[in-house]
Amino acid sequence: MNRFLFLFLFLMPFCFAKAQQGMISGKVTDRVTGEEIVGAAVFIDGTTIGAATDFMGEFRIANVNPGTYNVKCQSISYEPQVINAVVVGEGKDTFLDIKISSAELKLEEVQVVARVNRESENMLLLEQKGAMVSKESIGAQQLSVQGISDASSAVSRITGISQQEGSQTINVRGLGDRYNSTTLNGLPLPSNHAEFKNIDLKLFPSDIIGSVGVEKNFTSNLNADVAGANIDVVSKKHTGDAYLQFGVGTGYNMNLTQPSSFFLQDGPGFTGFDNFKRPASIQTYAFTNSWDPVKKTAQPDMDLSLSGGKTFQLGDGKLNLFATASFDNEYSYNKYLERKVNGSDDNRMDLAGDEFGYKTQTTAMLNLNYNINRNDFYFNSFFLNSSDQELKEMRGYIMDVVGDIDQEEALLRRSDFERNVVMVNQFIGNHELNNGYSLNWKVGYNHIDNILPDRRKNILLRDNQNVYTPSTNDAANNHRYFHDLNEDELAATIDVSKTFGQALSANRTYRGKITIGASGRMKDRSFEAFQYNHGLDKNRVEPIDINNVDGYFNNERLQAGYFSVKTFFGTLNKPSIYEGNQVMGAGFLSLEYALTPRLSTLLGVRFEALQQEVSYETTLKDGKNDFAEMNAFPSLSFKYELNETQNLRFASSMNYTLPQFKETAPFLFEGITDATVGNPYLYPSKNYNGELKWEWFPSGGELFSVAGFGKYIQDPINKFVTASASDEFSYANTGGWAYVYGVEVEAKKNLFSHETESGFSRLSLAANLSLMETYQELDKDKVRKESKGSVIAAFNTDREELEGAAPLLMNANLVYSRQWNNRQNAFSASIGYAYTSERLYLIGYSSLGNQYDSAFSDLNVVLKSKFKNLGVSLSAKNLLNPDFVRVQKNPNMEHEVRSYTKGVKIGLGLTYNF
Repeated sequence: MNRFLFLFLFLMPFCFAKAQQGMISGKVTDRVTGEEIVGAAVFIDGTTIGAATDFMGEFRIANVNPGTYNVKCQSISYEPQVINAVVVGEGKDTFLDIKISSAELKLEEVQVVARVNRESENMLLLEQKGAMVSKESIGAQQLSVQGISDASSAVSRITGISQQEGSQTINVRGLGDRYNSTTLNGLPLPSNHAEFKNIDLKLFPSDIIGSVGVEKNFTSNLNADVAGANIDVVSKKHTGDAYLQFGVGTGYNMNLTQPSSFFLQDGPGFTGFDNFKRPASIQTYAFTNSWDPVKKTAQPDMDLSLSGGKTFQLGDGKLNLFATASFDNEYSYNKYLERKVNGSDDNRMDLAGDEFGYKTQTTAMLNLNYNINRNDFYFNSFFLNSSDQELKEMRGYIMDVVGDIDQEEALLRRSDFERNVVMVNQFIGNHELNNGYSLNWKVGYNHIDNILPDRRKNILLRDNQNVYTPSTNDAANNHRYFHDLNEDELAATIDVSKTFGQALSANRTYRGKITIGASGRMKDRSFEAFQYNHGLDKNRVEPIDINNVDGYFNNERLQAGYFSVKTFFGTLNKPSIYEGNQVMGAGFLSLEYALTPRLSTLLGVRFEALQQEVSYETTLKDGKNDFAEMNAFPSLSFKYELNETQNLRFASSMNYTLPQFKETAPFLFEGITDATVGNPYLYPSKNYNGELKWEWFPSGGELFSVAGFGKYIQDPINKFVTASASDEFSYANTGGWAYVYGVEVEAKKNLFSHETESGFSRLSLAANLSLMETYQELDKDKVRKESKGSVIAAFNTDREELEGAAPLLMNANLVYSRQWNNRQNAFSASIGYAYTSERLYLIGYSSLGNQYDSAFSDLNVVLKSKFKNLGVSLSAKNLLNPDFVRVQKNPNMEHEVRSYTKGVKIGLGLTYNF
């Protein structure tokens, strides 16, 4: 750490050194319409030194020696324009206002060295074409046209990626949460949930997103704990003219027409900023909220937003400011079915009923970008508060509680309120130094608080006389639960690059580039959970009013001995806890080199040292476990330019996958039909990755690509059902190997395009297809041996698919867009379709079959129009409203163990620019 700090402080003075070279910047527009030209090539005539214009038509050519030059501008469908005698002064920025006229012209390829605005689809494709590393991105333009509301929905549109329904898990090429990583502007993000490694991407609304990029191949600048993909959310930055935009929207889920009344739990308010304290003592009954559901009115959803940006001239530099704040909520309802079936095809639990939901999200972000000479500084501050209320009320059969006193039916009522608070602060610097050197550094601090205050669960029994009594067989059948997860993370990275050698082709300005860097990460997590079980005196059980549970569980009856309240530690008001600490330090080196005019390579190696420690105190076990790893992780990429529009790429790498804090702590997490316990004997698995990809960029905005990929995993980690009386879940390195291989196909095509002086009309299609095969070894003897007998597996096969991997994924999106009246008015219509095939959800054991999520389709329609400053949008999502069904395939028959529908969602939105 001291060496890292010394290097950082030593290099900082260079960040502010005033360059002796100058710069040419400016803006390119259509001479007739005044529209900004995206992707125009601006370069010094007779050289390959140049830049491409961004989404606002702006460009910047750095590292220009003082002198007088002729500057040339070219763009598809426009006449070339030459600006003669452009004078570049020492350390000065020469600004050019370039206006070009329409014509038919093929654009010569020059190197793109501008600061790319990653909101434009064309610019993202241009960047993808020129990059040494294969990366797929979706920008703010596409998010807006397709009506994509968050980062999770955005990445699900990218080839080979799907979101597991009912979970925050993202699967990339068959690999789930544990194999992926998530970053914001290249800096790591913590998880908001004890169950998962990655933050829920649904928490990032489209208001704050400039683009979302997915890098499916490991390179040396990434943390080594990523075998599936690194998903990088790039925050929105301001460019162009100053603006202030106010937005208001509403929506309604058609499922809400089904119930005669709408209920939620007592306590949480409208805004979602609530927290409830646990009782200081269990000797008296002092819970804040009522057991009983509260009747509510399911109002139409509401969406409010305010955003704006402005550029300020500060001395010789510019300060770009972007800020946004928003609040939205969402009501939901569905009919819910859940069953638990054993290996003999007997129902242990068979419940059906209602699920009511209410979500809120409050978001605020400030992004500052200051650029002076050849130095860019970014400050990004992000705050988010989300809440999720869920009330389930289901009736049916529960084998463990029904049948001992002539009961006919069980009533299970469970209410959850979960709140997430996320705070992210980042400071980033990019500096172009003299003689081909550049310096980049990033520092970030994250804090997350995940709160589940006062979860309530009741199991009540109804007899033949329609009389209800509370269940007495297990004190946990009637309980209240509190947990609090806090995580703080500090991350930093710095690298220095040097270009060298004479370029071998016109689209490069150097032959080679060497980068050396270092990164560090320190993470601290604390988690505590209290569960207050209500044990009843079986000799004093009395009828209970299901609409007045507080009349049964209260302080008067507690003192009278009708029931007792105990934690997992008995009469001690004491939590189960675990604390995790992770420290990572790494150095990385990469060499980019043009072997021939068309063939380039990128060779990298990352040296990473990691130490992880988890200590815990639970009713199951006290103690701690730790492991330390120090490894070298190589990566290799080749890019061969078949011609001006086609690339052939190859990439391979090696890295590892770490067990997570919660997975190694013997801590009991309880759901409605399941419970999970950690395994302290877990250890990292190793991953080997390879990809071969062909890309064709026929013209602006178009792409055809085919990629074949393969991954081999040594000692993979899985979650599975243990062979125990309670059928608990646990984790283990379940076999010696696993592999996944497949093919991805992507196409983006302009089907029709017509341009006029005042606007254009365009019809485009984007589609992708992913086919994959996965297998892994399952070895029960290995699990038992490595866990020293504390975890017992009884897999029903020794070969199985990977959990969460869908063999077939498909996305298609048809967009019609039109602009007229000098582009002041606009209209777009988008139809999006997605298909996910059946996938393995859970590995079974003995005669208990695997569980599979059935295939489903998704269809969305979004209409948008703009009339000068006023914008109007209309959306209809989940139009097919499929049944989400989970099936357990026992040897003799199949059982539906879960089903629900999400409902058709209709939305209307208005925006106004001041």
